[in-house]
Amino acid sequence: MKAEIIAIGSELLLGQIIDTNTNFIARVLAENGIELVRTSMVGDDLERMKEVIKEATEKHNIVITTGGLGPTEDDLTREAISEVFGCPLTFQPHLMDQIEAIFKRRGFKMSENNRKQAYIPRGAIPIENPKGTAPGFILEYPKGAIISIPGVPLEMEYLMRNTVIPYLRKRFDIKGEVIKYKVLRTCGLGESAIDLQIKDLMRESKNPTVGTLASIGDIKIRITAKGRSPEESQALIKKMEDEIRNRLGILIYGVDDETLQGNTTNLLEKLNLKLSLIETITGGIISQKLTNTNTNSFSNALILSSQESQRQFLNMSKEEYDFSIKDPKRFTAFLAQEVRKRYNTDFGLATFAKHLDSKENGEYRIETYYSISTIKETENHEYLLGGELWMIRERASIIALDLLRKFLIKNYPIN
Repeated sequence: MKAEIIAIGSELLLGQIIDTNTNFIARVLAENGIELVRTSMVGDDLERMKEVIKEATEKHNIVITTGGLGPTEDDLTREAISEVFGCPLTFQPHLMDQIEAIFKRRGFKMSENNRKQAYIPRGAIPIENPKGTAPGFILEYPKGAIISIPGVPLEMEYLMRNTVIPYLRKRFDIKGEVIKYKVLRTCGLGESAIDLQIKDLMRESKNPTVGTLASIGDIKIRITAKGRSPEESQALIKKMEDEIRNRLGILIYGVDDETLQGNTTNLLEKLNLKLSLIETITGGIISQKLTNTNTNSFSNALILSSQESQRQFLNMSKEEYDFSIKDPKRFTAFLAQEVRKRYNTDFGLATFAKHLDSKENGEYRIETYYSISTIKETENHEYLLGGELWMIRERASIIALDLLRKFLIKNYPIN
């Protein structure tokens, strides 16, 4: 079975919202052994929609559209599919009853234009939507089916799991291979360095396959396997994962949707340890990442972006300050020690930077410094970073969190 996804909405083409629906649908199709061969995006233009839908249904067995099922004039998915297949839109009283019931349950008054949502092409199978006011529908054609579901992510995800996939498995008698994947997330090496460690696995392994995806400070390693059952696919993934972990070790900080900050604060919580923080170059990015984990292990933070704020925190004269920053590694260590003492935490983490030069294209070269202080010791690191300032700040925040994670693993092993 070959499938295509069509994301509908001019707001997608204008970049006003990000299309996360295609990503979710693609993942669910893969989990069920359905091959996705193409994705497309089209705005709220009837003729263009008809053109894209016609081409997709001529080529593929399964076409899934998302979006364009609302009550407004620019919601045209029903009309487009109706005209492509020559099936007039017909009113479905039971869908209208469900839409009215949802409005009543939520305490809203239904507008007259919501009646539009109870129309589907003649002969289509209605998809009832208990999560919202936009029902979907399935229209079968000789070689397959086009399935229209709403674009609201919560509604789309529910209908994919509970209606669309069960329909597809039955309609196309899908009992074949199940595709599963797992993502290992790494920090501490760039994409080319990771590639050197696992390039033979990427080149030679056919099932599972291994690939990498780079982002700022974070390299994702994707393992994808096909099997006759979910268990067989997972077993293939596990064997490959063990080999990659054996090679990369502590560089791997998490899997799938786990975050570096989340796993770092998990370690702190398991150890019942508290962290305080001083940010200079990173300007609050680390604090925001840690705060978003809702952890109790992150105690206090100071954002000291200016020399004056740093000098006041350390109670230094200008002369003392100017002398101290001549040794930025030692100065950063002093910041980490002082914030730990002031807030009486187990760890003090500090970042600092020394500006080297800037380029006409808006890029910089900056020496960044990191210190982790405990009552027993202070560990110091430095990295030369280049790029635009926003990129340097993001990379520096990731480096700081990763250094803390590795410090915890090395010095506080959890059995």
